[in-house]
Amino acid sequence: MKDKLYDGKTAIPFEGDLVPEKDRLVFLSEQKSFSFQYSDILNLDPVGREFRLEIRNPENPTYSFVVVFYSKESYGSVLAGRKSQNKFPLLDLWQNAHFALKLGALALTAFLAFSVYNAGLSYAYFFVPTSYDKKQSEVMSGWVRDYFSECSSPALKSTMKKISKKLKDTDDPFDYDIIVIDDEVFNAFAMPGGTIVVFTELLKKTETPEELAGVLAHEMAHIHKRHGVRRQIRSAGNVVLLSLGIGSGFEGVDMLENMDSLYEVLSVTIYDQKFSREYESEADEIALEKLKKSNLTGEGFLTFFKRIQEEYEVPQEGEEVSKDGAVKIPDFLSSHPATEDRIEYVKNIISHPNYPKGKLGISSKEWNRIRGLCSPVKPKKEIKNPLGL
Repeated sequence: MKDKLYDGKTAIPFEGDLVPEKDRLVFLSEQKSFSFQYSDILNLDPVGREFRLEIRNPENPTYSFVVVFYSKESYGSVLAGRKSQNKFPLLDLWQNAHFALKLGALALTAFLAFSVYNAGLSYAYFFVPTSYDKKQSEVMSGWVRDYFSECSSPALKSTMKKISKKLKDTDDPFDYDIIVIDDEVFNAFAMPGGTIVVFTELLKKTETPEELAGVLAHEMAHIHKRHGVRRQIRSAGNVVLLSLGIGSGFEGVDMLENMDSLYEVLSVTIYDQKFSREYESEADEIALEKLKKSNLTGEGFLTFFKRIQEEYEVPQEGEEVSKDGAVKIPDFLSSHPATEDRIEYVKNIISHPNYPKGKLGISSKEWNRIRGLCSPVKPKKEIKNPLGL
């Protein structure tokens, strides 16, 4: 069977014989002879019963020569010739590796590069001043108050301020603005810079002020550790990486195209405040530290999660469940570590003999009165969906 040489200009090959010589490669055919340097070899792969050799065309880089040959002896001679002239053994090893190994190595390299890149993004927030967080808090708290019904009860506001002041660490650079929204949404979340939003539905689920203290400590931990800004940096960094990788710029990223829309900003800011499991676990850990430093018991934190788990994750009689048997988990618990794991972690920490048992000094009767207070203020503005949905 004759060897074949494709010159890149036509699909019809030259048929002849590949002859590996000491200092060069020669392809002899009836129509034309070709001579190549071993240093011009781009790739050499065994494919089934044949061998494929790709060679650089010094005269026209647009096209490369491809030689298909069948002799194992010639294959060995080409390898030896390349090795004798190759000053980079690792490059030679790479060029002679099987295609599957090359693909695997490239995938592993890409994965490691992406991991290192994301690890770098995790520390990039050190270069962002806390004034950036505070500015976000100022803007976002204004939006929340303009577009949502805030509870204006002085007693409720005073209690929130009292709890947050007690929980704040001396090294915490942020001032906390706790906004209670009159809405049947079981959720509480933190925004960068000090703004914490608590919905009245969550407030109603707390039976003691110590339970709310645990929730607020968790949200304050997100802010103190700057999880919001860190998430922003990571998300933006990955969008940039993806954009560079696919070479499409930002025009295809709807999120960035519409970020000048107030509706988009509010929907992302207000209703998409989920952090990674890593951040949630760290927030639980810091929350328990805040409670301890404040000489407050962690029992409220534990009791709150136990009751929520029982109410939302254990099916009640007649309650609808999904096909896989799961019950709807509220936003407050979604994207978090498994509730059972969180409960066990909290239980383990607060069971330590040195963990405090202190309380806020608010009676059950007084707490039942305070948590029912609201006096909602009508929003100044209305959220308009520019898409008309």
